[in-house]
Amino acid sequence: MPRLELAPEVASRVGRQVFLNETGGDRDMITAWNEAEDFMSLGIGHFIWFPKGLRTRFQESFPKMLAFLRANGAHPPAWLDRDPAPPCPWTTRQEFQRAFNGAGMRELRGFLHDTVGLQVQYLLARMNEALPKIVNSLANEEDRTHVKAQFRRVAEASPDLYPLIDYINFKGEGIAESETYPNVETGVPEGWGLKHVLQEMKGASVEPAVVLGEFADAAGYVLKRRIRNNPPNRRWEKGWLKRTESYRRPLG
Repeated sequence: MPRLELAPEVASRVGRQVFLNETGGDRDMITAWNEAEDFMSLGIGHFIWFPKGLRTRFQESFPKMLAFLRANGAHPPAWLDRDPAPPCPWTTRQEFQRAFNGAGMRELRGFLHDTVGLQVQYLLARMNEALPKIVNSLANEEDRTHVKAQFRRVAEASPDLYPLIDYINFKGEGIAESETYPNVETGVPEGWGLKHVLQEMKGASVEPAVVLGEFADAAGYVLKRRIRNNPPNRRWEKGWLKRTESYRRPLG
């Protein structure tokens, strides 16, 4: 597909909604560390940042976002202005909480608030790069054709591209083999990224409301499947499904 673009005012609206989805609008939560997680989340998209030596099934996202900001003229705090990005300096949630009002964290929050526009552009760039990565991860030509057609349906039905941008930020492209859980009955690995949402879509309608409703339904399905395969995730079910419901219509 040709590169997808958004007018600046539409991109800003998408960025605000992503930030609301991640933080509820709390400015201080632009730096956060969620309970039951081993890593920090930061920026409008709560990009995850690992302490040194962490091994986990999830894909770290903050270093790539930081590299994009630096490449586009942003100036992080001196301790963070490095390539590659350093590991997260806070190694546990307790350590993070103790440092929350310290100078380093305040400096980091200031930088993140000052670069909101560039973070939105990073989200848009990641969305544009997602389809080729997803297609290349599929071995079957029929699957590749199906996924491309479904991606196109959603892009054409969505004037703000919000469902694609937000879901990729929320749960990833779905191309990392580590980001799966085995099906509780068959043992077959099952993921929850955008690839898996597009694979679950079966329709051909071009009516925007139908397409966006189908995307929301498919997103809800793969997330409920993840919960079924990994029951501790049930603590997040209500919030996850509320977020997928927001994909049914363009942002106001």
